[in-house]
Amino acid sequence: MIKYTRYYKTNLGVITLLDRVLDKYRKALYDYNKLISGKGYYLKPVHIVVKKSRTGIPVKYIYYGRYWYRIKYIGKRSGTSRIKWTYIGRYKPDPNLPDPPVNPLEGIVVKIDRGRYYINIEPKIIDQIILKKL
Repeated sequence: MIKYTRYYKTNLGVITLLDRVLDKYRKALYDYNKLISGKGYYLKPVHIVVKKSRTGIPVKYIYYGRYWYRIKYIGKRSGTSRIKWTYIGRYKPDPNLPDPPVNPLEGIVVKIDRGRYYINIEPKIIDQIILKKL
């Protein structure tokens, strides 16, 4: 089954506001990742995917949420530590981990197609969401 998402045209100003909200969340996220660093997991607030459209033009999708990765140390090369990131899902992988901070932008998707910005939330609603979080 194919799931279609409706996108609404937006502008760079809205994207800038989303980044400001995310900046406030990042401090709590960094503290959380530091707390769980010995467990081998890492939580990222954003997942970026670039797909080619049917015409071959790249389209960028920015997904806001909680994305869990496993980190594995694989050695050093030229004095630089090498790690491998493995995506393991959107849900907390270990029930013994403390609960992560809530991403205030959870579920929002931004689509960038040929320099035009689209968002999966109606413009009148996004303003209310962003203003509450700032």
